[in-house]
Amino acid sequence: MLLCICIIYGFSPPVLTGAAKAVTTIKTAVHMYKGQPYIQVSGGNPAITKSINSILKEHTVKVVHTNRAMQQNNNSAWYKTSVKTMYNNQKLLSVVYTDGINYTDDNVGTYISSTYNFDLTTGNRMTLNDIVGTEFKRTNLMSIISQSLQLKYDKGVQIMEKRIYEIPSYYVSEFYYYNKGIIVRFHPTTVAEAAEGFIDVTVPYDQLSDQNTSQTVPKYLDYLRTHVSDYIETEIPYFDGYKIGNVYALSNDEYWEQVEPRYYSIQSYSITPKKVRIYKDRTRYYMWVEGMDDVVEVERLVYP
Repeated sequence: MLLCICIIYGFSPPVLTGAAKAVTTIKTAVHMYKGQPYIQVSGGNPAITKSINSILKEHTVKVVHTNRAMQQNNNSAWYKTSVKTMYNNQKLLSVVYTDGINYTDDNVGTYISSTYNFDLTTGNRMTLNDIVGTEFKRTNLMSIISQSLQLKYDKGVQIMEKRIYEIPSYYVSEFYYYNKGIIVRFHPTTVAEAAEGFIDVTVPYDQLSDQNTSQTVPKYLDYLRTHVSDYIETEIPYFDGYKIGNVYALSNDEYWEQVEPRYYSIQSYSITPKKVRIYKDRTRYYMWVEGMDDVVEVERLVYP
């Protein structure tokens, strides 16, 4: 009897430590909800898994409901989604939905991308601010994007010239992970012509560091000054927003007309002059006004 007890005790399985339990394979699989796909994860912490799965399925549920509502008004209209797991290393997960929307009979949809990035150890959904949380990192990110768009432009991609140098902050939000950093995604027509589809910019982690990057990543303003011609910095005494046809009188006695159909109204007007930058990129001129996230195309007016 004593011998049997000793043998049983000697072969008892070891108790798993917290670290050993944490190393669990996280798997992803495609499921369907009323004809639309969605991703579900399995493994890991059950509470975290449940929370992530709820978020990922919710996207497709909204697509199904929107598609049904659209088809009630127009049988030819549709709203559909596709989904891919772009990255999964057991600690970070990236799932990307691509939604197509069509309102007309031509069956040609417009497409948007929705990225879902999770910390698998906490279940928290990650945003770009979690990665570039400092002003210096944000400046580096914008410089990297600018240079990448320039390279794509030089290779024949139909990048909009003004987006190479001025990118509104609200355009830079969608991203997904890869093994050495992140990939920032721009929707069609955001930084390039519609035919180019999504534009992805690869951003390595080591280029976003707060240390030892000031010499390798040019400052945003310096990049403008050294890579474009006819660069002007002045002020505008009166400015109440962007509108096509507006004529802007600048402090350097020049007049510039907005020729691009972009509108933005400032409700509270300040009497303090605002800084203005105007630069020529190849054949076009663009103007940026202090406090604005976007630039507009302008042409100079010369009065006799």
